[in-house]
Amino acid sequence: MIALREIPEQQTVPEVESSNGPENAADLSRAPRTGLRLMVVILIGLALVAIYANVQKVRRDKIERVTITPVPTATSAAASPGR
Repeated sequence: MIALREIPEQQTVPEVESSNGPENAADLSRAPRTGLRLMVVILIGLALVAIYANVQKVRRDKIERVTITPVPTATSAAASPGR
């Protein structure tokens, strides 16, 4: 037979007052200045790399030139190496 378990009643936990208070809660949620500066430096670096990549993409036609030269036709002696 299957035994049914009794479900205990939910107990509520009393709220505990924080010793920090509302004025210190705002200070704890702020990011440190050095971290923010580091993020700004990284964003500026990524922006400069993106600008450089786009400039190089625009200049690619001036920098790279492709020249196609036709291969000379093969002679009959070079075509049959078995002789």
